[in-house]
Amino acid sequence: MIETLSKIKIDIWGDSVLKGVIYDKDRGRYTRLREDNAVYGLKNLGLDIRNNSHFGLTAPKAREMMARALEKGIDCQAAIIEFGGNDCDYNWKEVSEDPEKEHECHTPLERFRQCITDMVGMLRKRNIRPVLVNLPPIDPERYFKWITRGLNAGNILRWLGDVHRIYRHHECYNLCIMSLAGSLGCDLMDIRQPFLMQKDYTQFLCEDGIHPNQRGHALIQSVMSDFMKNMAI
Repeated sequence: MIETLSKIKIDIWGDSVLKGVIYDKDRGRYTRLREDNAVYGLKNLGLDIRNNSHFGLTAPKAREMMARALEKGIDCQAAIIEFGGNDCDYNWKEVSEDPEKEHECHTPLERFRQCITDMVGMLRKRNIRPVLVNLPPIDPERYFKWITRGLNAGNILRWLGDVHRIYRHHECYNLCIMSLAGSLGCDLMDIRQPFLMQKDYTQFLCEDGIHPNQRGHALIQSVMSDFMKNMAI
């Protein structure tokens, strides 16, 4: 257990989830939670946090960014890694225009697996403890409505086969992260289970069906805070 949290420096590498991005329905655009996001709770514990998360960031891009940062020198004891949501996504405009074609997601699963493995290895070479974070669940029906705005929904559905294929594909990346945590001997922050244990987890997601809303961030914040309070460094 950490005795003096204020002495612990943590780097965070993630996408819009750990950046605190939500969709503001009233304003009709994405915005960032300031003090109610998942990471803010770690700052309240006194941890020294540097958040390298970015909206739309994928594992291959993060690997490059991390490599450059490590070359310059990173002063931290642990690094939290959270990716997959953007990696498993597709160019839905292209799918809409040609549903008979084979389409690849932004980061095919095996490449995603290798990128996470590489990041874990790079951190360990510098005696930085990697912590993997799995994925909050998505609402496939709400997300389907979101991605088909202005596109040919019928073509996209024909390519998918069924709407819930979106959920299953996303789940493959979640399972990959959890599998890697086991095979690489990494700590795992399980932020998915608190969502799935809710009576209706979709109430903890934004209108787009994929980003946690403010209530969702409260769930994640609780998991992360409890994890860091009990993490031995």
